[in-house]
Amino acid sequence: MKFHEKALLTQIKYAYERSGLYKNKYRTIDIENFSIEEFSELPFTDKREIVEDQTTYPPYGSNLCAALTQLSRIHKTSGTTGKAIIIALTATDVKNVVKAGSSCFSASGLTAKDTVVHCLNYCMWAGGYTDHQSLEATGATVIPFGVGNSEELINMILTLKPNAIHCTPSYLSRLEQILKEKFNKEPKYLGLTLGLFGGEGGLQNKNIRTSLEAKWGFLAMNANYGVSEVLSTYGAECIERDGLHFFGDDIVFPELIDTVTEKSVPIVTGQVGELVLSTLHKDAQPLLRYRTHDLIRIISNEPCKCGRISFRFEIIGRSDDMLVIKGLNVFPKSIENVINSHLDVLNGEYQIIVSKEEPKEYIKIVMEAKVKAEVISQAFIQMLCKEFKAHTTILPIVNFVDKNTFERVEGKTKRIIKV
Repeated sequence: MKFHEKALLTQIKYAYERSGLYKNKYRTIDIENFSIEEFSELPFTDKREIVEDQTTYPPYGSNLCAALTQLSRIHKTSGTTGKAIIIALTATDVKNVVKAGSSCFSASGLTAKDTVVHCLNYCMWAGGYTDHQSLEATGATVIPFGVGNSEELINMILTLKPNAIHCTPSYLSRLEQILKEKFNKEPKYLGLTLGLFGGEGGLQNKNIRTSLEAKWGFLAMNANYGVSEVLSTYGAECIERDGLHFFGDDIVFPELIDTVTEKSVPIVTGQVGELVLSTLHKDAQPLLRYRTHDLIRIISNEPCKCGRISFRFEIIGRSDDMLVIKGLNVFPKSIENVINSHLDVLNGEYQIIVSKEEPKEYIKIVMEAKVKAEVISQAFIQMLCKEFKAHTTILPIVNFVDKNTFERVEGKTKRIIKV
């Protein structure tokens, strides 16, 4: 905390003086005499507040602290968990985002010797142009392809021969499909040696990573974890692949909180909690004690073999993705882990269908099979149901479909369907 004390106090006072949102939130606090010991008692900020604030005071909300003439760029969140947030950035804000992002990509192995094709959405999402800048800041050559027209992407890769790709893990399924249907080729034919992934989970599962690497012939790296409205990218794994390093240390202040008591818990090896972030030097839209709703486990707070000293962590799931079925808490990540442990029969593509229509309440898991769905044995079905029960405490309905039944998309795959 000592390292961040001055920056935190400065940011708190800055927000109080310039932000209508924080002026109201902190109206009972004596800011002039505020001490760092009181920091953990400050109220949390939640995404719902930001959305409501921007709805009431469009387009940027009352939390805009910089003058319009100071703004350098406007982004928005992807909106996958609700209404999108408008993100305003000054030149200094952009500089900090790129600093953290380039550290992430460098740690995951991207260098000036590489040419990387960037396949995330450039349409206002921070993962597009901001990640492009972060990729460039490593010294690498960047091909700004974006999303859409996968056939043309493959032709471009064959022509320009980049050795690296940056995209969501699920997009690879779409590319595999196009390669087979249009080119009659396997993924290794593209000659990629480095895969940088973000925007979705998956690579934490060793079976998924092993399967991708065997199929594509590249080194698959979990290189891009972040929360756009706070800091686009601040988590990535190094070559040791022993968890995500936290790369935002001098830009945001991290906390862990117990999700039940909502009290701070120490960031030490083995600790589990929700990640809460506070910006330290944000000009446009500071966020203080912002609940990310990402549940993480601290893998280690000791120095890594790579020489980096930042703590390392893994994502358990999202508290706001948690499903409540018959009064029981179910995390989709637990379901995904069970599926990914059977990649000899399943291919990792699935949908979770949740129904809460009275009087029934149930969850159905539909999975693509590598074999014909109708030949899956009852013994396998019973074993799978037993594992779902053990990992999620509920017994779901399970269905199997043939491979390529689900639509392959170029962005984030929608896994949960609520009926």
